[in-house]
Amino acid sequence: MFFALLVYAAIICIVVRIIKYFIRYGIDYYFEKLAEYQKNQKHTED
Repeated sequence: MFFALLVYAAIICIVVRIIKYFIRYGIDYYFEKLAEYQKNQKHTED
């Protein structure tokens, strides 16, 4: 029983860490794309 709880806790920790990583990576990727898009918009206006 205790071992099962330990495994469950470990899985939760890993999942939380993965989610945090994906959120951070996703935000960075989003801002990169946004900056790229804004640059392209400026070029088309000129």
